[in-house]
Amino acid sequence: MELGHLPYKSGRTFEGYVGERGLQRLGKKKWRKVVAEVVDDLCRALQVDYVVLGGGNARKLKELPPMTRLGDNSNAMAGGRLIWEMDNPLHLDPKYRSRPYAPKQ
Repeated sequence: MELGHLPYKSGRTFEGYVGERGLQRLGKKKWRKVVAEVVDDLCRALQVDYVVLGGGNARKLKELPPMTRLGDNSNAMAGGRLIWEMDNPLHLDPKYRSRPYAPKQ
């Protein structure tokens, strides 16, 4: 789930808060702390197993916050499709399918 464009604080988005603009506005030390706070907020709100941090600035973290891992979008579409087809009951409805449903044997 891409959350970067959702509103977060002070009229900013998540991306604006912890992305390039946030890094420039806050400086590295404070920015790293804010990234950890945002991850904590996301984990508590969405009750996820982990948060994937990506983008060019993720490598500027000295250490990853708890419950995070580095990633990119290279497998996002394939992974999203697998989740949709396996876990979503809507995949049984033909109007939501892009290819025939074939249950695993």
